[in-house]
Amino acid sequence: MNLIHPRIDLYLDDLSGSSDPVLTAMEKEASRRGFPIVGPQVGRVLFQLTVISGARRILELGSGFGYSAIWFARALGKQGELILTEYSAANLTQASSYLDQAGVSCKLDFHEGDAREIVKRLEGDFDLIFMDVDKSQYPRTFREACPSLRQGGLFVTDNVLWSGRVLDPEPDRDTRGVVEFTRMIYENPQFFSTILPIRDGVSVSLRIAPESPC
Repeated sequence: MNLIHPRIDLYLDDLSGSSDPVLTAMEKEASRRGFPIVGPQVGRVLFQLTVISGARRILELGSGFGYSAIWFARALGKQGELILTEYSAANLTQASSYLDQAGVSCKLDFHEGDAREIVKRLEGDFDLIFMDVDKSQYPRTFREACPSLRQGGLFVTDNVLWSGRVLDPEPDRDTRGVVEFTRMIYENPQFFSTILPIRDGVSVSLRIAPESPC
């Protein structure tokens, strides 16, 4: 299902497209591999959320080969810290290379493995957490990561409209994960959540309540 009219989507892609050589190369790589990335429309949202919130410490749960990380890193600047997590060692190596080419100045930390296990080992609170892991794992990953988000922080998640499959009467495992996660963030009194119907849907959840088990 097209979430917005294809011509409108192309129009927005044209407006948000960048002449940045690193991002352009990554977009071509994603197209060649059939690898899902957030794209420039969502990338701009991530950049803006970082700047508007004043985030200085960001955690990515599922970094792929680093496309979203470049948007975050450029918004953070030299005073910030970005932690990437990725199950694939090859993707993480490629992400490191792209970030180096992009010349970002924030502190970078790379962790290979399951994001749910990695977040348990990380110390301190985060200002913004971005989730883009396997969709079936959205609820469990949210529960593991939620305690690491500070009050007033943002929990941002990609693919929450899942190409319209969230409306399927008999959803598959991935779709059930997305639907359950979305219900969780809207019902959780610790968060005030909104879904932006851009690209494949992006949820933005503001932590408004004092820290307690999620």
